[in-house]
Amino acid sequence: MARTATARTRNEQLYLQIRARLLRGEFGPGEPIRTDDLCNRYGVSVSVVREVLTRLAAQGLIRTEANKGFRVPAISSGEIVDLCRARAEIEAMTLRLAVEHGDVAWEASVIAAHHELARTPRVSISEDPEANERWSIVHARFHEACAAGCGSRRLCLVRQQLFDEAEVFRQYARLHGAGRDVEAEHAAIADALVARDGALAVRLVREHVEATARANLAALAERGTDERSGHAA
Repeated sequence: MARTATARTRNEQLYLQIRARLLRGEFGPGEPIRTDDLCNRYGVSVSVVREVLTRLAAQGLIRTEANKGFRVPAISSGEIVDLCRARAEIEAMTLRLAVEHGDVAWEASVIAAHHELARTPRVSISEDPEANERWSIVHARFHEACAAGCGSRRLCLVRQQLFDEAEVFRQYARLHGAGRDVEAEHAAIADALVARDGALAVRLVREHVEATARANLAALAERGTDERSGHAA
């Protein structure tokens, strides 16, 4: 029993390590993920690596192709737009329900999460990778706290999956809110939730998601990436 529990813990740690690397954008768009490289790096078996990669594929963070193994999703304008639509709908739904059903403890968690986010410096991954990751983690906590009041575990799981996919795109594009006041956007969302203004919260989170998508599309166009293949034109 102890050996089985240890194996589960080791697998979970490997999952979290590879997931963090994906969210940091360490793997390039369309890049194959080689199981032998991961086995050598982490000192685990092929079966363990495949189990972790299959789990990440189920979450949409990587793709699996017949007879080709695992691959990071290619970034395309179509993928960005599709993800934006899905994420905007789910984020809006969770916030609307959270305003209706969230209690005082939920309000306090939103205030606390926003306070932490507002006090965490936001820097580019090229300037300070560790600080960038800290901000990304706190940023994720904020959006998670906002949605948590909806009362639906399944909706929260779907929301987190879409959020993680969007984070991969954001890191690939090396976006850091140029031309946007991201801090003000987060503050406005938090204020609307605490004020129980569902309509305003929904409008703000939609605008927040759509602004990120527009920035991703602009970065994609600037880099001259072919939308069908994900390779430089």
